[in-house]
Amino acid sequence: MKIFNFQTKIANALNTVEELVQGGCKAFAEDTRTVYDESAQFIREGGVAIVVITPDLNRAGSGTKPGVIPFEGDIVIRCIELPPVAASDPNTVRALDAAEIVMHELDGEIFEWRSTRQSASRASDGNDVITATVTFGYTGELTK
Repeated sequence: MKIFNFQTKIANALNTVEELVQGGCKAFAEDTRTVYDESAQFIREGGVAIVVITPDLNRAGSGTKPGVIPFEGDIVIRCIELPPVAASDPNTVRALDAAEIVMHELDGEIFEWRSTRQSASRASDGNDVITATVTFGYTGELTK
């Protein structure tokens, strides 16, 4: 599987989690060409954007199949909200809530939950942004 397909598969799976969907969350694969515009628009409308990232992949052993690279690495899920907007609807899942849902949904035989952290920052437009980042370990195979 290619990296982009891997991100997309995870995002699609998260977009079927009823608790996230009903809570106003939407997942995006980072390597789509429009992820930043789409996710920024989504959070401006009061939702929580969930962005699937593959920041660190490393070779895991020697490849035994032609065209296949075994790997291990981190899968990062960033749950992003604009606090005043997201807080205006009491039914909206907040960034940290979304991160916890993601932790429980993905941790298991395929993904191993490693850490969760929350941070606040100021965007270039002056808005405060809350991000809850969940990191999972994963081992798999990349193909052409």
